Amino acid sequence: MARSGSAFRRAGITLLVGGILLVSSCGARDWQNELDTAVSASSQGPEQLVKRLEEFLDKDPPLKYASEVRFTIGFTYAEGLHQYREARRWFTELLDSDPDGAWAEEAQWMLENMEKGAEELLPELREEVPPPRRRQTGSLK
Repeated sequence: MARSGSAFRRAGITLLVGGILLVSSCGARDWQNELDTAVSASSQGPEQLVKRLEEFLDKDPPLKYASEVRFTIGFTYAEGLHQYREARRWFTELLDSDPDGAWAEEAQWMLENMEKGAEELLPELREEVPPPRRRQTGSLK
């Protein structure tokens, strides 16, 4: 009888562990895959990318993904569409929701610099570069 009780306990533990794994895998979402799908489905241009990413945010993803998406939307508005007011809104929303997150520093930099030209961002471009020296042609003696 002890043997069958032991087998019963093992079977019960197996069922319990299997049930936990089944429940946890059923509740888990593959957020990265969903994000990759949203981005890859938006190859028609920046407006389509913004639309797909906004739909992704409507699914209430974890903060890690939401911050990345907010940054990407802001960046797309700034660099792809030159709609700086919308870009500013998305970068500000990211900083409000995740001020210490992985994308916060980049969002802050974009807020401070997105409307600046290359000359303003890279002062060394304004310095005059001397023309290259011409080599004299002729025979070597």
